[in-house]
Amino acid sequence: MRSDMIVSKVSRSIGRDDGLGIVTVIMVMAVLTALATTGVTVAVNNLGNARSDRQSLSALATSEAGVAQAIQKLRGGALSTLTCAEPVAGVAPGTTCQGAGPSWISATNPMQVNIDGTTGTCGTGSVNNCYRVWIGTVLPYVPKCAARIADVSAQCFGVYRIHSTGVVGSGPGARAVAVDVQAAPYPFPIGVFSETFSGNGNVGIHYESLFTNGCVTNRQRDDASGSGFQFQWDGGAGRPVLDTVYDQPVAAHATGSVSTSNNSCGFGSGGGPIHLNKVGQTITPKLCNTLFKYDQDVNGGALTAGDGCYGTYTKVNGAPYPTTSGFTIADLQKYGYRPRGLTDAQYDALRTQAQGQGTYNPTSGSISATLSGLYTAGIVSPVLFWDNGNVALNLSAIPAVFKRNVNPVTCTVGSLTIVVINGNLSYSGGNTAPYLVASTFVPDGTLTGQGGFNNIGTVFANVIDLGGNPDYYMDSCFADNPPGATLDVKVTKWREDDGKDIN
Repeated sequence: MRSDMIVSKVSRSIGRDDGLGIVTVIMVMAVLTALATTGVTVAVNNLGNARSDRQSLSALATSEAGVAQAIQKLRGGALSTLTCAEPVAGVAPGTTCQGAGPSWISATNPMQVNIDGTTGTCGTGSVNNCYRVWIGTVLPYVPKCAARIADVSAQCFGVYRIHSTGVVGSGPGARAVAVDVQAAPYPFPIGVFSETFSGNGNVGIHYESLFTNGCVTNRQRDDASGSGFQFQWDGGAGRPVLDTVYDQPVAAHATGSVSTSNNSCGFGSGGGPIHLNKVGQTITPKLCNTLFKYDQDVNGGALTAGDGCYGTYTKVNGAPYPTTSGFTIADLQKYGYRPRGLTDAQYDALRTQAQGQGTYNPTSGSISATLSGLYTAGIVSPVLFWDNGNVALNLSAIPAVFKRNVNPVTCTVGSLTIVVINGNLSYSGGNTAPYLVASTFVPDGTLTGQGGFNNIGTVFANVIDLGGNPDYYMDSCFADNPPGATLDVKVTKWREDDGKDIN
């Protein structure tokens, strides 16, 4: 073949590949552009997702702040005010949860807190840093529950469901949680307790029992008028009235002796231990004392059918009471006894609560205004806490909202928790109704009612001076609404709330 023909063919072949490089460049540029676009899109999406995640986590944290606020509401309020009945799963809240708001018991108009200082409705307009919270009652607190009737060591509690929605950001992001909490009074003997009783005044105890890790003197017959220590008598039933918290007649429960002597736990001054007989120098057991059928002490023991004491009261579950007149430290512990009444951690919690409320070591002149302000702000169960020495409290300094008559037609909710650590507490001015409503703790000192002191509630003291003519009362209004500060509130369930399957 001629050389010019070969050159011509090669030239034509090379000419046909001239556009391949251009196409390759275009394809590479397209791929790079696509990759760059994808990278930018992924980066933008990741930034958006990260922002959404941060917003979502912030909303969750905000909703949990609502839960914490609701728990504080429980510990500063009254359980009877929680009237919203928690609906079953998948059912809208009923009429009890439809009140005007903002309210802790309104699902449609819940309590609202705007955490950025804005005003307006949470989650609308520019109000996007806030939470909405309401409380439904799953199981109301009942002090005389079936478990406690069967065994005094059992704890009665209520169950409440906190619904909290946190809203955060310009989106906005929202997270809702439902948290179940179990509320019950701190475990301690609910009634009048003292490690030691002193004095021999005319003392009346109504609808609550007396507990002591020592002895009781000056015990007088409940069915007879006279001086001394007596429980309120139910003439129609022929026995003392029933304890409002424990399903049994009110009585004295002592790890020492219960004695009719006015100045001795033993025999003397015209009396002696109710569960012992003394003839000359011979002392024998008297396990059943028909004048004090329900009192229990260290000298008592197992009762027997037909002895005049055994099973003279029948509990609502059909169990006979009493079955023994004996009482030991183990029995006292079944009622929740521990030295000093509460744990150090519980007293610390009460101190912290008082510090936050401005009622820690208050001066007498500041008490009335401070307590009135707290009540107006919705804290109907504040704490008065002293740990700076002896306290003399004149009840005229206590606002009227924390006093009432016994068994009122309409149950009012104001109550106090009064704590005096490492000191003594003396009351004055409390003989006439309305009476102070309080749980009082004087774990290291003496509680004294100067000239008489009447109280609705519970008492725990190292020493109670029974001089004068004090009266201690318990009623269903107090028992159903123990001071919120004395409630042990435990979270039992936590889950996100989609409104359908939170039960």
